Amino acid sequence: MAYIIDTYDKYNSWDRAHSRRVFEINGVMYAVKEVILFWGQPQLEQSIYENKNPETYHIYPTLDDALNFVKYMRMMNK
Repeated sequence: MAYIIDTYDKYNSWDRAHSRRVFEINGVMYAVKEVILFWGQPQLEQSIYENKNPETYHIYPTLDDALNFVKYMRMMNK
């Protein structure tokens, strides 16, 4: 398992199932999501209306690493 930070949609069942922590910055909801890696790329649910590129995400090996970056983002937003 690995972790990424992505936008969060509370109405999306995949987002709700894979999100480990949800947070808000500047009125936008984000989540730390637990994902499976396939050939080094995170496997994400994708609809025909979205254009997500898995290679653009930073992959965190642990939940703590991802949460430390969230703390940094919040600190920079103050």
